[in-house]
Amino acid sequence: MEPGGQFANPHSIASAQWLETHLGDPSIVVVDTRFTVKIDDRGDFRSVPGRGGYEESHIQGAVFLDLLDLRDPDEPRHILDPSAFAEAMSGAGIGNDHEVVVYDTEGGTWAARLWWALRYHGHEAVRVLNGGFANWQRLGLPTRSGNQERPSSRFIPDVLGDLRVDIDDVLVAIDEPGVAIVDALPEPFYTGQVPLYPHLRAGHIPSAWNVSALANIDPSTWMLLPRDELAAMWEPVIGDADRIVTYCGGGVYAAFDLFVLHLLGHDAALYDGSWEEWGASEHTPVETGPDPTRSEES
Repeated sequence: MEPGGQFANPHSIASAQWLETHLGDPSIVVVDTRFTVKIDDRGDFRSVPGRGGYEESHIQGAVFLDLLDLRDPDEPRHILDPSAFAEAMSGAGIGNDHEVVVYDTEGGTWAARLWWALRYHGHEAVRVLNGGFANWQRLGLPTRSGNQERPSSRFIPDVLGDLRVDIDDVLVAIDEPGVAIVDALPEPFYTGQVPLYPHLRAGHIPSAWNVSALANIDPSTWMLLPRDELAAMWEPVIGDADRIVTYCGGGVYAAFDLFVLHLLGHDAALYDGSWEEWGASEHTPVETGPDPTRSEES
């Protein structure tokens, strides 16, 4: 059975069974992007790359990629420029002729950042592993410990500008009836009950819907919800929108919402700077409170 089942773009998702049959295929690169965020003693979020967990156990043949390495060193809220991104992919052993499978330990909610980044740079042959490493372990499929490296390859970017928007684009989109803006953060951050970071304003972009990335997955299995459930959840958001823009805190959860929309047949654009940029500006409008459209439905 095709890994994507009834999805409109099944080539963007991989089942554990599909990947198991392709382990050892030289044309496929498996990338572990596990990542967590912890709260320190001051109540601030602290990013924790998952290399330690990767070295303890990972999918056989997978290489590790630190998502922090995808941030532009001159503007950490944005993705690497095409030249630097190409260098990073080449160093990880990813070339234009490879099919890439990305996974993490949280259902793909972090791995989707690399999925989007590859597509944004013109690499369509990339899948997110459904259920990630949790499902892989549950099924007892091959793992190994230590570190895996691949020989360098040649990655040539071909940027697809429609998959990314900047702060000025979003400022215009707020007042455009044909654009649906989606906040992918958990509800307390969207409503403004909890600030994402102490130095940022709390709330959301005006007119934004709230569809948390975590709402797309079964929390007991880390697997995507069935297609029909996802379609029903997203239908009010998609509606008659001509364009969809997703954002979150730093472009990670938003990439997962974008991934799900792509599976359903709706390409969207990522506001890469997300709340780290919007919430830090003194010149951007902010709203607080629940999603009024969802309140009307209940």
